[in-house]
Amino acid sequence: MQNIKKRYIPAAVFIISIQGIILTGCSSKKAPETTARWALSDSMLRTLVVDTASNAAMDNEIDLTGKISENEDKTARIFPMVSGIVTEVKVHSGDFVNKGQVLAVIKSPEMAGFTADQRITASDMATAKRNMEVAESFYKSGLNSQKEYEEAKSNYDKAVAAYNKSSAVLEINGGAHHTSYMVKAPVPGFVIAKKAAENMQWRTDNSDPIFVVADLNNVWAMINVFESDISGIREGDQVTMTTLSYPDKMFTGKIDKIYNVLDPETKVMKARVVVDNPGFFLKPEMFVRAKAKRHVDSNLVSIPSRGIIFDHDKYYVLVLTNTKPGVAIREVQVAKNVEGRAFIASGLKEGERIIASRQVFIYDTLTDQQ
Repeated sequence: MQNIKKRYIPAAVFIISIQGIILTGCSSKKAPETTARWALSDSMLRTLVVDTASNAAMDNEIDLTGKISENEDKTARIFPMVSGIVTEVKVHSGDFVNKGQVLAVIKSPEMAGFTADQRITASDMATAKRNMEVAESFYKSGLNSQKEYEEAKSNYDKAVAAYNKSSAVLEINGGAHHTSYMVKAPVPGFVIAKKAAENMQWRTDNSDPIFVVADLNNVWAMINVFESDISGIREGDQVTMTTLSYPDKMFTGKIDKIYNVLDPETKVMKARVVVDNPGFFLKPEMFVRAKAKRHVDSNLVSIPSRGIIFDHDKYYVLVLTNTKPGVAIREVQVAKNVEGRAFIASGLKEGERIIASRQVFIYDTLTDQQ
Protein backbone atom coordinates (compact mmCIF):
# COMPACT_ATOMS: atom_id res chain seq x y z
CA MET A 1 0.00 0.00 0.00
CA GLN A 2 1.21 3.43 -0.79
CA ASN A 3 0.78 6.70 1.06
CA ILE A 4 -0.21 9.36 -1.47
CA LYS A 5 0.77 12.95 -0.85
CA LYS A 6 -0.79 15.71 -2.92
CA ARG A 7 1.81 17.46 -5.01
CA TYR A 8 2.06 19.88 -7.94
CA ILE A 9 2.21 18.15 -11.33
CA PRO A 10 4.45 19.84 -13.95
CA ALA A 11 2.88 21.01 -17.20
CA ALA A 12 4.69 18.33 -19.23
CA VAL A 13 3.27 15.58 -17.03
CA PHE A 14 -0.15 17.19 -17.22
CA ILE A 15 -0.05 17.12 -21.05
CA ILE A 16 0.99 13.43 -21.03
CA SER A 17 -1.81 12.55 -18.62
CA ILE A 18 -4.37 14.32 -20.81
CA GLN A 19 -3.26 12.28 -23.80
CA GLY A 20 -3.71 9.00 -21.90
CA ILE A 21 -6.74 9.93 -19.81
CA ILE A 22 -9.79 11.86 -21.02
CA LEU A 23 -11.63 13.50 -18.16
CA THR A 24 -15.38 13.04 -18.46
CA GLY A 25 -16.44 14.63 -15.17
CA CYS A 26 -16.56 18.27 -14.25
CA SER A 27 -13.30 20.20 -14.11
CA SER A 28 -13.70 21.71 -10.64
CA LYS A 29 -11.42 20.36 -7.85
CA LYS A 30 -13.12 18.18 -5.23
CA ALA A 31 -12.45 15.13 -2.98
CA PRO A 32 -12.64 11.56 -4.43
CA GLU A 33 -16.18 10.19 -4.66
CA THR A 34 -17.42 6.70 -5.44
CA THR A 35 -19.51 8.11 -8.28
CA ALA A 36 -16.63 9.93 -10.06
CA ARG A 37 -15.68 8.35 -13.43
CA TRP A 38 -12.97 9.03 -15.98
CA ALA A 39 -12.52 7.40 -19.38
CA LEU A 40 -9.23 5.67 -20.25
CA SER A 41 -7.83 5.36 -23.74
CA ASP A 42 -7.60 1.82 -25.12
CA SER A 43 -3.85 2.17 -25.67
CA MET A 44 -3.22 3.06 -22.02
CA LEU A 45 -5.59 0.39 -20.75
CA ARG A 46 -3.59 -2.27 -22.57
CA THR A 47 -0.44 -1.26 -20.63
CA LEU A 48 -2.04 -1.58 -17.17
CA VAL A 49 -2.05 -4.56 -14.81
CA VAL A 50 -5.60 -5.38 -13.75
CA ASP A 51 -6.65 -7.58 -10.78
CA THR A 52 -10.11 -9.06 -10.28
CA ALA A 53 -11.78 -9.03 -6.86
CA SER A 54 -12.78 -12.50 -5.68
CA ASN A 55 -14.40 -14.09 -2.65
CA ALA A 56 -11.93 -15.96 -0.47
CA ALA A 57 -11.71 -17.30 3.05
CA MET A 58 -9.47 -15.08 5.15
CA ASP A 59 -6.49 -16.88 6.63
CA ASN A 60 -6.23 -16.25 10.34
CA GLU A 61 -2.72 -16.41 11.79
CA ILE A 62 -2.21 -16.53 15.55
CA ASP A 63 1.13 -16.08 17.33
CA LEU A 64 1.58 -18.57 20.17
CA THR A 65 4.29 -19.82 22.51
CA GLY A 66 4.91 -23.17 24.14
CA LYS A 67 7.48 -25.81 24.97
CA ILE A 68 8.51 -29.23 23.75
CA SER A 69 7.48 -32.27 25.77
CA GLU A 70 8.11 -35.97 25.31
CA ASN A 71 5.38 -38.00 23.63
CA GLU A 72 3.77 -39.60 26.68
CA ASP A 73 2.38 -42.43 24.56
CA LYS A 74 5.98 -43.45 23.82
CA THR A 75 7.52 -42.75 27.24
CA ALA A 76 8.30 -45.25 30.01
CA ARG A 77 8.50 -44.14 33.64
CA ILE A 78 10.39 -46.85 35.48
CA PHE A 79 9.56 -47.71 39.12
CA PRO A 80 11.48 -50.71 40.56
CA MET A 81 9.06 -52.98 42.39
CA VAL A 82 11.50 -53.83 45.18
CA SER A 83 13.32 -51.76 47.78
CA GLY A 84 17.04 -51.90 48.37
CA ILE A 85 20.40 -50.23 47.82
CA VAL A 86 21.48 -49.07 44.35
CA THR A 87 24.87 -50.70 43.85
CA GLU A 88 25.51 -49.82 40.21
CA VAL A 89 24.28 -47.20 37.70
CA LYS A 90 25.08 -48.05 34.08
CA VAL A 91 23.60 -45.08 32.14
CA HIS A 92 23.31 -41.30 32.39
CA SER A 93 20.81 -38.65 31.30
CA GLY A 94 20.80 -38.21 27.54
CA ASP A 95 22.05 -41.73 26.78
CA PHE A 96 20.23 -43.83 24.18
CA VAL A 97 19.23 -47.27 25.48
CA ASN A 98 17.80 -50.37 23.84
CA LYS A 99 14.85 -52.38 25.06
CA GLY A 100 15.94 -54.79 27.83
CA GLN A 101 19.21 -52.96 28.52
CA VAL A 102 20.22 -52.89 32.20
CA LEU A 103 20.10 -49.35 33.56
CA ALA A 104 20.95 -49.97 37.22
CA VAL A 105 21.40 -52.75 39.78
CA ILE A 106 19.63 -52.78 43.16
CA LYS A 107 20.70 -55.15 45.95
CA SER A 108 17.43 -56.17 47.58
CA PRO A 109 16.52 -58.60 50.38
CA GLU A 110 13.12 -58.93 48.72
CA MET A 111 14.76 -60.69 45.78
CA ALA A 112 16.16 -63.30 48.16
CA GLY A 113 12.65 -63.77 49.54
CA PHE A 114 11.19 -64.23 46.03
CA THR A 115 13.83 -66.87 45.27
CA ALA A 116 13.17 -68.70 48.54
CA ASP A 117 9.40 -68.65 47.93
CA GLN A 118 9.87 -70.14 44.48
CA ARG A 119 12.07 -72.95 45.79
CA ILE A 120 9.72 -73.70 48.70
CA THR A 121 6.65 -73.84 46.46
CA ALA A 122 8.55 -76.08 44.01
CA SER A 123 9.28 -78.51 46.84
CA ASP A 124 5.68 -78.35 48.09
CA MET A 125 4.41 -79.05 44.60
CA ALA A 126 6.65 -82.12 44.23
CA THR A 127 5.49 -83.48 47.62
CA ALA A 128 1.82 -82.85 46.79
CA LYS A 129 2.24 -84.65 43.47
CA ARG A 130 3.69 -87.76 45.15
CA ASN A 131 0.89 -87.76 47.73
CA MET A 132 -1.72 -87.50 44.96
CA GLU A 133 -0.15 -90.38 43.04
CA VAL A 134 -0.13 -92.59 46.18
CA ALA A 135 -3.74 -91.67 46.96
CA GLU A 136 -4.75 -92.46 43.40
CA SER A 137 -3.01 -95.86 43.57
CA PHE A 138 -4.67 -96.72 46.90
CA TYR A 139 -8.06 -95.59 45.57
CA LYS A 140 -7.78 -97.84 42.52
CA SER A 141 -6.81 -100.81 44.71
CA GLY A 142 -9.64 -100.15 47.15
CA LEU A 143 -7.43 -99.14 50.05
CA ASN A 144 -8.54 -95.48 49.93
CA SER A 145 -11.85 -93.75 49.59
CA GLN A 146 -12.65 -91.42 46.69
CA LYS A 147 -12.81 -88.51 49.10
CA GLU A 148 -9.19 -89.06 50.23
CA TYR A 149 -8.05 -89.20 46.64
CA GLU A 150 -9.91 -85.97 45.76
CA GLU A 151 -8.38 -84.21 48.78
CA ALA A 152 -4.89 -85.23 47.67
CA LYS A 153 -5.61 -84.00 44.14
CA SER A 154 -6.93 -80.67 45.50
CA ASN A 155 -3.76 -80.20 47.59
CA TYR A 156 -1.67 -80.81 44.49
CA ASP A 157 -3.64 -78.24 42.46
CA LYS A 158 -3.10 -75.65 45.22
CA ALA A 159 0.63 -76.43 45.30
CA VAL A 160 0.85 -75.96 41.52
CA ALA A 161 -0.95 -72.61 41.77
CA ALA A 162 1.40 -71.42 44.53
CA TYR A 163 4.45 -72.47 42.51
CA ASN A 164 3.19 -70.66 39.40
CA LYS A 165 2.56 -67.52 41.43
CA SER A 166 6.02 -67.50 43.02
CA SER A 167 7.65 -68.18 39.64
CA ALA A 168 5.73 -65.30 38.06
CA VAL A 169 6.78 -62.91 40.86
CA LEU A 170 10.40 -63.96 40.46
CA GLU A 171 10.23 -63.57 36.68
CA ILE A 172 8.73 -60.08 36.94
CA ASN A 173 11.52 -59.05 39.26
CA GLY A 174 14.43 -60.39 37.23
CA GLY A 175 13.92 -64.11 36.86
CA ALA A 176 17.26 -65.19 38.35
CA HIS A 177 18.06 -66.80 41.67
CA HIS A 178 20.10 -63.99 43.20
CA THR A 179 19.67 -61.04 45.55
CA SER A 180 20.14 -58.27 42.93
CA TYR A 181 17.33 -56.59 41.04
CA MET A 182 18.12 -55.50 37.47
CA VAL A 183 16.45 -52.24 36.41
CA LYS A 184 15.89 -52.70 32.66
CA ALA A 185 14.61 -50.42 29.90
CA PRO A 186 11.14 -51.60 28.80
CA VAL A 187 11.32 -49.55 25.56
CA PRO A 188 14.10 -48.15 23.34
CA GLY A 189 14.75 -44.43 23.63
CA PHE A 190 16.67 -41.68 25.40
CA VAL A 191 17.09 -41.36 29.17
CA ILE A 192 15.45 -37.98 29.78
CA ALA A 193 15.31 -38.21 33.58
CA LYS A 194 17.48 -40.09 36.11
CA LYS A 195 17.12 -40.28 39.87
CA ALA A 196 19.40 -43.28 40.46
CA ALA A 197 22.76 -42.81 42.17
CA GLU A 198 25.16 -45.33 43.62
CA ASN A 199 24.55 -46.18 47.31
CA MET A 200 21.13 -44.57 47.09
CA GLN A 201 18.37 -46.31 49.06
CA TRP A 202 15.36 -47.01 46.87
CA ARG A 203 11.91 -47.48 48.41
CA THR A 204 8.88 -48.79 46.59
CA ASP A 205 6.78 -45.85 47.80
CA ASN A 206 9.00 -43.26 46.04
CA SER A 207 6.79 -40.90 44.02
CA ASP A 208 9.40 -40.14 41.33
CA PRO A 209 10.52 -42.76 38.79
CA ILE A 210 14.11 -43.90 39.01
CA PHE A 211 14.45 -43.46 35.22
CA VAL A 212 12.35 -41.99 32.41
CA VAL A 213 13.00 -43.34 28.91
CA ALA A 214 11.37 -41.60 25.93
CA ASP A 215 11.23 -42.26 22.20
CA LEU A 216 12.03 -38.84 20.67
CA ASN A 217 11.34 -39.72 17.03
CA ASN A 218 8.26 -37.57 17.46
CA VAL A 219 7.49 -35.20 20.31
CA TRP A 220 4.67 -33.03 21.62
CA ALA A 221 4.63 -29.25 21.50
CA MET A 222 2.42 -28.00 24.32
CA ILE A 223 1.13 -24.64 23.06
CA ASN A 224 -0.28 -21.89 25.29
CA VAL A 225 -3.55 -20.44 23.98
CA PHE A 226 -4.79 -17.25 25.65
CA GLU A 227 -8.51 -16.58 26.10
CA SER A 228 -8.57 -14.07 23.25
CA ASP A 229 -7.26 -16.72 20.83
CA ILE A 230 -9.37 -19.72 21.88
CA SER A 231 -11.98 -19.11 19.17
CA GLY A 232 -9.21 -18.99 16.55
CA ILE A 233 -7.93 -22.57 16.80
CA ARG A 234 -9.34 -25.96 15.93
CA GLU A 235 -8.10 -29.53 16.08
CA GLY A 236 -6.36 -30.29 12.80
CA ASP A 237 -5.00 -26.74 12.33
CA GLN A 238 -1.52 -26.58 10.82
CA VAL A 239 1.15 -25.12 13.13
CA THR A 240 4.65 -23.92 12.25
CA MET A 241 7.29 -23.50 14.96
CA THR A 242 10.77 -22.10 15.47
CA THR A 243 13.20 -22.47 18.38
CA LEU A 244 15.94 -20.34 19.89
CA SER A 245 18.45 -23.08 19.13
CA TYR A 246 17.55 -23.32 15.43
CA PRO A 247 16.01 -19.93 14.47
CA ASP A 248 16.29 -20.62 10.72
CA LYS A 249 14.75 -24.11 10.87
CA MET A 250 10.98 -24.51 10.60
CA PHE A 251 9.12 -27.37 12.30
CA THR A 252 5.55 -28.23 11.37
CA GLY A 253 2.77 -30.24 12.94
CA LYS A 254 -0.98 -30.36 13.51
CA ILE A 255 -3.05 -29.72 16.60
CA ASP A 256 -4.35 -33.16 17.60
CA LYS A 257 -5.80 -32.30 21.01
CA ILE A 258 -7.17 -29.21 22.74
CA TYR A 259 -7.34 -29.31 26.53
CA ASN A 260 -10.59 -27.43 27.16
CA VAL A 261 -9.54 -26.23 30.62
CA LEU A 262 -7.97 -22.90 31.56
CA ASP A 263 -5.04 -22.86 33.96
CA PRO A 264 -6.34 -20.88 36.98
CA GLU A 265 -3.01 -19.03 37.41
CA THR A 266 -1.83 -18.32 33.87
CA LYS A 267 -5.31 -18.17 32.28
CA VAL A 268 -4.16 -20.13 29.25
CA MET A 269 -5.50 -23.25 27.60
CA LYS A 270 -3.15 -25.96 26.31
CA ALA A 271 -3.17 -27.32 22.79
CA ARG A 272 -1.07 -30.35 21.85
CA VAL A 273 0.82 -30.51 18.56
CA VAL A 274 2.46 -33.75 17.41
CA VAL A 275 5.76 -32.98 15.65
CA ASP A 276 8.00 -35.40 13.76
CA ASN A 277 11.55 -35.06 15.04
CA PRO A 278 14.09 -36.52 12.61
CA GLY A 279 17.60 -35.83 13.79
CA PHE A 280 16.30 -35.28 17.34
CA PHE A 281 16.62 -31.48 17.03
CA LEU A 282 13.66 -30.91 19.33
CA LYS A 283 14.31 -31.76 22.97
CA PRO A 284 11.99 -31.80 26.01
CA GLU A 285 11.62 -28.41 27.76
CA MET A 286 12.78 -26.51 24.66
CA PHE A 287 10.93 -23.18 24.17
CA VAL A 288 9.12 -22.68 20.84
CA ARG A 289 7.35 -19.84 19.04
CA ALA A 290 4.42 -21.04 16.98
CA LYS A 291 2.04 -19.71 14.36
CA ALA A 292 -1.33 -21.40 13.91
CA LYS A 293 -3.34 -20.94 10.73
CA ARG A 294 -6.94 -21.73 10.02
CA HIS A 295 -9.76 -20.51 7.79
CA VAL A 296 -12.49 -18.42 9.38
CA ASP A 297 -16.09 -19.33 8.62
CA SER A 298 -16.96 -16.18 6.62
CA ASN A 299 -15.65 -15.19 3.17
CA LEU A 300 -14.59 -11.67 2.19
CA VAL A 301 -13.85 -10.01 -1.13
CA SER A 302 -10.08 -9.89 -1.60
CA ILE A 303 -7.55 -8.43 -4.02
CA PRO A 304 -3.75 -8.33 -4.11
CA SER A 305 -2.50 -5.60 -1.77
CA ARG A 306 -0.63 -3.92 -4.63
CA GLY A 307 -3.89 -2.35 -5.83
CA ILE A 308 -4.59 -0.48 -2.57
CA ILE A 309 -3.98 3.30 -2.35
CA PHE A 310 -3.65 5.00 1.05
CA ASP A 311 -4.49 8.69 1.18
CA HIS A 312 -5.58 10.97 4.05
CA ASP A 313 -5.99 8.01 6.45
CA LYS A 314 -8.31 6.20 4.05
CA TYR A 315 -7.96 3.34 1.59
CA TYR A 316 -8.92 3.63 -2.10
CA VAL A 317 -8.90 1.48 -5.23
CA LEU A 318 -9.30 2.38 -8.90
CA VAL A 319 -12.22 0.38 -10.29
CA LEU A 320 -12.65 -0.18 -14.01
CA THR A 321 -16.24 0.39 -15.15
CA ASN A 322 -18.08 -1.36 -17.94
CA THR A 323 -18.58 1.75 -20.06
CA LYS A 324 -16.12 3.13 -22.67
CA PRO A 325 -14.20 1.66 -20.44
CA GLY A 326 -13.97 4.07 -17.50
CA VAL A 327 -12.41 4.29 -14.06
CA ALA A 328 -13.83 5.19 -10.65
CA ILE A 329 -12.10 6.03 -7.40
CA ARG A 330 -13.65 3.85 -4.71
CA GLU A 331 -13.09 4.11 -0.96
CA VAL A 332 -12.79 0.68 0.69
CA GLN A 333 -12.56 -0.70 4.24
CA VAL A 334 -9.63 -3.10 4.62
CA ALA A 335 -10.34 -5.83 7.20
CA LYS A 336 -6.92 -7.53 7.14
CA ASN A 337 -3.78 -7.97 5.07
CA VAL A 338 -2.46 -11.53 4.89
CA GLU A 339 0.59 -12.51 2.84
CA GLY A 340 0.21 -9.83 0.18
CA ARG A 341 -3.56 -10.04 -0.09
CA ALA A 342 -6.05 -7.43 1.19
CA PHE A 343 -9.44 -8.59 2.49
CA ILE A 344 -12.10 -5.93 1.93
CA ALA A 345 -14.89 -5.49 4.48
CA SER A 346 -16.87 -2.99 2.34
CA GLY A 347 -16.63 -0.91 -0.81
CA LEU A 348 -15.90 -3.67 -3.33
CA LYS A 349 -17.84 -6.49 -4.95
CA GLU A 350 -16.77 -9.83 -6.32
CA GLY A 351 -15.82 -9.65 -9.99
CA GLU A 352 -14.95 -5.95 -10.08
CA ARG A 353 -11.67 -5.15 -11.82
CA ILE A 354 -8.98 -3.09 -10.06
CA ILE A 355 -6.07 -1.20 -11.62
CA ALA A 356 -2.90 -2.62 -10.05
CA SER A 357 -0.14 -0.75 -11.90
CA ARG A 358 0.57 3.00 -12.29
CA GLN A 359 -2.44 3.47 -10.00
CA VAL A 360 -0.56 6.06 -7.91
CA PHE A 361 0.10 8.24 -10.96
CA ILE A 362 -3.47 7.83 -12.23
CA TYR A 363 -4.99 8.57 -8.82
CA ASP A 364 -2.78 11.63 -8.32
CA THR A 365 -3.51 12.97 -11.77
CA LEU A 366 -7.26 12.50 -11.53
CA THR A 367 -7.66 13.96 -8.05
CA ASP A 368 -5.46 16.98 -8.90
CA GLN A 369 -7.62 17.78 -11.88
CA GLN A 370 -10.94 17.73 -10.08
